[in-house]
Amino acid sequence: MNYFDGSYELKFKDFFFKVLSGSAQGILIGVLPSAVLKYLLKLFITPGVANWATDLNAILVLFQSMIPMLIGVAIALQFKMKPLDVGVMGIAVAAASGSIKWATAAAGFVNPVTGVKTVAPSTVYIAAGAGDVINAMIVSAIGVLVIWLIAKYLKGFGSVAIILSPIVVGGGVGLLGKAIAPYVGDVTTWIGQAVETFTKLQPVPMAVLIAMAFSIIIITPVSTVGIALAISLAGLGSGAAGVGVIATTVVLLINSIKVNKVGTSVAIFLGAMKGMMPSVFAKPVTMIPFLITAAVSGIPVALMNVQGTPTSAGFGWIGMVTPIQSVAKDAADKAFITHYVSPVVSILVFFVVPIVVGFVVDYVLTKFVKLYQPEDFQQEI
Repeated sequence: MNYFDGSYELKFKDFFFKVLSGSAQGILIGVLPSAVLKYLLKLFITPGVANWATDLNAILVLFQSMIPMLIGVAIALQFKMKPLDVGVMGIAVAAASGSIKWATAAAGFVNPVTGVKTVAPSTVYIAAGAGDVINAMIVSAIGVLVIWLIAKYLKGFGSVAIILSPIVVGGGVGLLGKAIAPYVGDVTTWIGQAVETFTKLQPVPMAVLIAMAFSIIIITPVSTVGIALAISLAGLGSGAAGVGVIATTVVLLINSIKVNKVGTSVAIFLGAMKGMMPSVFAKPVTMIPFLITAAVSGIPVALMNVQGTPTSAGFGWIGMVTPIQSVAKDAADKAFITHYVSPVVSILVFFVVPIVVGFVVDYVLTKFVKLYQPEDFQQEI
């Protein structure tokens, strides 16, 4: 096997799509396990009681916290790196992207897991969500370039690679990535602020624009859930965001079923829309049906006043969170939802309308306008 080394010819397009493909794979590996079993496991979990379901759920949630590491590893494998380089890439990206945080605890700190009190100041590590996917991609790209330069000009550190690679790539790139993380995080903030301006409009244009925005965000490295939480997107805005995510899901499924293996389409239905980033970015015009379907589907959300919470806004069909939230009355959600709809209205808004609109839009754009073809969505995820 020919491993990635200094003889590899780096070309922008090849480099970009390998980073994109690896990122998509890492995201899917981290997201899908919990998305598939989360609500099923809740049936067997009793708060405060540890059992097999609690442990399994914790393990699957840990997949999400490992998304940056998985992205780093998957991108390294895209470039066919050596096992050592794959390992240091994973650690560098994990350390830089916020899914694992650490701080120094003073002497006397009691470990909540072991119950043991520390006798000296020590570093405490905490798994904290999925981190910043955009930063994970940037740090991975930097890691690839650094490893390539080391291989090209320093012969991969030769016999001391096992010592220097973890320090220079794992430590150095990880430290650089951690330094730029706050600035990269501003991207999510800016997008959130742009979306927030839509909430000041009248109901119909607000719902249409938010749905369109989320139909695109879901197919990028930016987190729809992160955006919604950042601006506390609730009420009608949350419902519109959910239908925007669904609009993209529908169009992807319509085309994926025609050209991809069953597993790929099932993965999309379960929430793997970001896994299709390489196909969509390769032909950006494929975003047009997402936008049109979302725009039309957003109108009934406003007319029927379908609402949600910040935590349900970015999910769509994933776990059926968005449809259920619009119906299920919960005292804890009174601050976010002022109007609930019937199950019939929820089914109409989140299933019937986007599916019908999606089929019509896709048919017109593929058969008459010939803007794209199902083959443009051909991809294994």
